[in-house]
Amino acid sequence: MRGAFTAGILDFFLENEIKFPYVIGVSAGANNGANFIAEQYERSKRIFIQHSQDKRYMGLNRVVKEKSYIGMKFLFHDLPYDIDPFDFDTFASSDTEFKTVVTECKTGMPAYLSHKDYDPEFFIRKVLRASSSLPLLCPPVYINGKCYLDGGISDSIPIRKAIADGYQNNILILTRDKSYRKKPSKLQRVLKFKYRKYPNLVEIIQKRHIRYNEKLNYIEKLEDKDQIFVFRPEEEIDIKVLENDPEQMLNLYQRGYQIATEKFTDLNQWLKDNNKKILSAI
Repeated sequence: MRGAFTAGILDFFLENEIKFPYVIGVSAGANNGANFIAEQYERSKRIFIQHSQDKRYMGLNRVVKEKSYIGMKFLFHDLPYDIDPFDFDTFASSDTEFKTVVTECKTGMPAYLSHKDYDPEFFIRKVLRASSSLPLLCPPVYINGKCYLDGGISDSIPIRKAIADGYQNNILILTRDKSYRKKPSKLQRVLKFKYRKYPNLVEIIQKRHIRYNEKLNYIEKLEDKDQIFVFRPEEEIDIKVLENDPEQMLNLYQRGYQIATEKFTDLNQWLKDNNKKILSAI
C-alpha cells in the first residue's frame, strides 16, 4: 500500500495549511485526496495503519462475501459512516476542485469525475470505489449505467489532464523513485480472459507499461523546465501492492512526511517563482 507515503505528505500539507485550487487523484491516491479535501488530518494514516488490520479490510473472506478481495463495503460504507466518519460537509463545500480518475470498461479510456458534479456521499461510495477497483481483485462499479474499474489502468499519473484543465505549474506526488520504470504485467493472459467482453480494456491494460513509462519521461522534461515540483521516494520502496503490515505502513507514512519536511523550503521557493495556478496530482 504505497499510498501511505502520499498520506504522510498530505498530512504535512494540512499541518502547514497548504491548499490547492485543483487536485486530481487515482486509486489509493484518490482516497488520500478525498481526505485531504475534507481536511481530515491523519484519517488516511489511520486507514493504512489501524483499520487495515480489520479482517473486513481485505482477504479471501471478502471474496466469499463480496466477490472482492478488498473489502469495499468496509472501506466505502462502514468506515466513512461509522468507524472513522468522513466529513462530507467539508468535502462538499471545499473551494478546491477534486477530480478522480476511473477507467471505462467498454472503451478502456479514462473518465475524470469531479466531486462538484455529484452528491458527496455518492461520490465516496461510488466514484472513489470505482477508482480503487483493481482488476482481477475487485468487481467493476456501475455509475449512470457505465461500467468502471481502477483509474490507474488508463491514466496512472494524470498530469496531462491537469495541464489540459489549465494548470500549467503542478505539484506531483509519486510513490516510486526516479529510476523506476514499469514492466509488462505477468498476468496478461489471465486479464485477457477475465475481461474478454471488453477488448478495448484488454488492449489498454496490455500497453499500460508503455504509457506509464512515457508519462515518467514527460514528467522529467517538465522538471527540467521547472514546470513541476515532484515529491518522490529517494530510494526504491520494497513493498508489496497489498501489504498492510502496520510497522511497514507507519515507516512509509513517516518517509513521506519526512520528505515533505525536507523539501518544504524548496517548495516555498518554487511557489514564489511560479505564481500561477497549481495542481496537486496524487
